Amino acid sequence: MIIRITKLTKKNRIFKRIISLTPLFAGNLALAILKIFHYRRTLTTHLANKDGSIGFVPTMGALHSGHIELVKASIKKCDTTVVSIFVNPKQFNNPVDLLKYPKTREEDLKKLFAAGADIVFLPLVEEVYSSENIPETHITPLNLVFEGEKRPGHFKGVTDVLYLLFEIVQPNHVFFGLKDLQQCLVVERLIAQHFPDIWQHNAATARESSGLAMSSRNTRLSQHGKNTASCIYKELVKLNNPDLNFTADAALSIANLLALGIQTEYLNLVDLPNLVKNDSINIKLKQAIVYAGFLEGVRLIDNLLI
Repeated sequence: MIIRITKLTKKNRIFKRIISLTPLFAGNLALAILKIFHYRRTLTTHLANKDGSIGFVPTMGALHSGHIELVKASIKKCDTTVVSIFVNPKQFNNPVDLLKYPKTREEDLKKLFAAGADIVFLPLVEEVYSSENIPETHITPLNLVFEGEKRPGHFKGVTDVLYLLFEIVQPNHVFFGLKDLQQCLVVERLIAQHFPDIWQHNAATARESSGLAMSSRNTRLSQHGKNTASCIYKELVKLNNPDLNFTADAALSIANLLALGIQTEYLNLVDLPNLVKNDSINIKLKQAIVYAGFLEGVRLIDNLLI
């Protein structure tokens, strides 16, 4: 562990020196120092020569503070931290959403270098999907409710790409954010069925000071939209009360959000881990309030663990 701290301290000193230079030169130098791989074979070969544990943070880029906290958690836990940036077309059931997904690769790489990540995997689509040998992952009923229902084929795309990425990286630990609660539950099924030696770590939802759940899609909102979207979390907090009639009060929350211009797709109390709908909060059960809605043409999701 002392070696890891020394390494990070040295890297941080280097980064402080780099950012004191001109922005363009600093950016180019940071990218030169960070180990970046585009091909699965070269990454696999490089990792095979590494000693110690490997932590993996799969992302689709447009990184925010929540992603960086996952990277830091991996650095703290593991000897080598790998981050992938790959916008997976198979998990977009809406072609327009795929087209509009924010891409900020150079800024992402600078953030990862500053955070202390060791390796970034930046593959092309054909490189990731060069293997068609992807076994089925059984996730029913999660593929039939909420995100599974509203985005048909989405979780098939998630399990397929993660299966391939896990095969490439061979991580000991993987790190996800609970903002995508249903996805975390799907990944648990994937790991249980195909990668029993991987440890999954789910971090609490990262939020802005306003309460808005951090998301790459937030970059598509206006500042007014971001301020308005923060009311979603405020409504979820109000609903976290065992004395309320959840169904009636959820309807009131939906009306409150609609008055602000937020169109709700779903707002439900569910029992975990299968996301079965419930009408009342029961402190003896593992439950969550799950939400999805639209504002300024952007689809937003959030949840609150009870």
